[in-house]
Amino acid sequence: MGVAGAPFPAAFSDKDALLIGTGRRPATTAERTALGDLAARLPLVLG
Repeated sequence: MGVAGAPFPAAFSDKDALLIGTGRRPATTAERTALGDLAARLPLVLG
C-alpha cells in the first residue's frame, strides 16, 4: 500500500498503513523509524 506517493514498508498491514497515513492513529516510535522520510509527510490530508 502507498500513501503520499510512496510505499509503506511491507511490514505494515494495510489497516495500519491506512490508519497511520490518514492520521487516525499515531505511529509508534518504531513505525516512524521504519517510515523514514515518509513519516514527515504524514498524516496525508487532502483538501
